[in-house]
Amino acid sequence: MAKTSALARFLPLLLVVWLVGCAHPINVEPNLDRLGPPDAQRINARVGLHIPPELANLEVTTPGGGGDNVRYNPYAAVAQGYRKILSNVFTEVAPVASSAAASGAASPTADYVMVPSIVTNSGGTNFFTWPPESFTVDLSTSIRDKSGRTLASPRVVGTATVATGERLADHGIAGRRAFEDALQKMQVALRDWGRALQAGPANAARPTPAASASTRLEQLKDLLDRKLISEAEFETRRRAILADL
Repeated sequence: MAKTSALARFLPLLLVVWLVGCAHPINVEPNLDRLGPPDAQRINARVGLHIPPELANLEVTTPGGGGDNVRYNPYAAVAQGYRKILSNVFTEVAPVASSAAASGAASPTADYVMVPSIVTNSGGTNFFTWPPESFTVDLSTSIRDKSGRTLASPRVVGTATVATGERLADHGIAGRRAFEDALQKMQVALRDWGRALQAGPANAARPTPAASASTRLEQLKDLLDRKLISEAEFETRRRAILADL
């Protein structure tokens, strides 16, 4: 009778856990080998990457399959890959002082500073397995000059869909491939910007269309409404998008 009573007490808790689902940690860090070798003729510029401290360790939760969620650190995951694509396109990648970047100015060691903004989503249709089968990475970059002025804000969207066998063998494979896709596309965008810069500074200083920021804010609000991100995460990302305007 005692065992039956104990089981009866735990059944409601087990039911809640089953209904709410779990947030499984996954590794979405891209494979650097998939980001290609350096360009044959890199653009002669010294650039730096700045990830704001409040975003560096940001943990994000998005849907998986089976009613469960997955959690990961998008900015920490993208850092090495982003430095790789910068070194593929430009002749020198310099460190950026956090104090200078935080104040809106570029580092004195860099001609241009790249500040990424990331919005992710994922999903899975299989009720019995949780690793996500689809993943989306919306990646924007605020390109700033020495005065802290935003010269351009290229935006790309990386996507990936994986088969059941792949995601069961590697739980983060959809996310990793989506991040690789986003970085490969951003590399092309940065190369195009750099070549426009070589043609003349006026060609490279193209303001970001307001519609792009509006779309990103709408997507961000949708994630909040669906409770896929917290209020704090929403506010942090909203400020990053508005800073690009």
